[in-house]
Amino acid sequence: MKKILLFTDPGVDDAFAIMYALLHPELELVGLVCGYGNVSQSDALRNSAYLLKLAGRDDIPLINGAKAPLSGQPPQYFYDLHGYHGIGAVNTESTKITHTYPFHTVYELITVYGSELTLVNLSRLTTLALTFLEAESNIHDVKEIIIMGGAFFVPGNISPLAEANIYGDPPAGKIVTTYGKNLTFLPLNVSNRSIISNDIIRYLSNQTTTPFTPIIKPIMDYYSSQYQHIMPGINGGPLHDVAALSCLTSKDHYKGVNRQVFVVDDGSSKGLTYADFRPVPKVEPGYPINKIILDFSVQHFVNDFVAVMSGSLIN
Repeated sequence: MKKILLFTDPGVDDAFAIMYALLHPELELVGLVCGYGNVSQSDALRNSAYLLKLAGRDDIPLINGAKAPLSGQPPQYFYDLHGYHGIGAVNTESTKITHTYPFHTVYELITVYGSELTLVNLSRLTTLALTFLEAESNIHDVKEIIIMGGAFFVPGNISPLAEANIYGDPPAGKIVTTYGKNLTFLPLNVSNRSIISNDIIRYLSNQTTTPFTPIIKPIMDYYSSQYQHIMPGINGGPLHDVAALSCLTSKDHYKGVNRQVFVVDDGSSKGLTYADFRPVPKVEPGYPINKIILDFSVQHFVNDFVAVMSGSLIN
């Protein structure tokens, strides 16, 4: 059983990642750290609470993450892509949040679980960066950190050069890449290929029964219709954040390299992630070397998604 703490901003693909984590028999979700990104921090909390209530898992703590970037710039949200409330056509407005936990709960969970715990960052890197900066930080005690973010060898999705989670707060990205150890980056060149088709969603809606079955089609119908403007003919949508969790549970199907990762934090290249991919890369002394996923089995990802979301792995 892999214990995970999710940093999230649901968002459609975050919502599917939360559902995946709750349904996967090999994952134990110990908390959701809700920050800004796809939606506001308050909407991220509400959408997360909605999904936990559907699953009957109100016991999982909702932890307050960052509300705005370290850069000092106002946060940019993406309700047009993710829906008025943030998870497609699903209305979460009436969801009541009974209790949230303060940020330092992250450190308490790390104390409890230590090297058994994996942090998975699906949102802007602001909250994760803060975990490195606090005097009480014990983040280096965790087993590993998986980050859905960055782009290598491909254009960005928020600018010609940058992926959204990095671009949303480049100074935070720079902190994480400077101080982070045991990081795995699941970048846009991989996650953009993690496409789940409308046909698969229809199958899951009609042929399976989980707490989430009634909502997955309304969510994906909205998301895929918006993605038609971004990737014409896609007939579905990329579930970037689910790929980060699939990478954790199916590591043999994800291939990467170890490199130092750098972030440009200002100017026309703001948000760019880069690494030295030459056969003999230059190594900056004292700077961490981490893993970048460059390829994966798309078919395994799709099969894994269907198995988990149908509940067949539990049965």
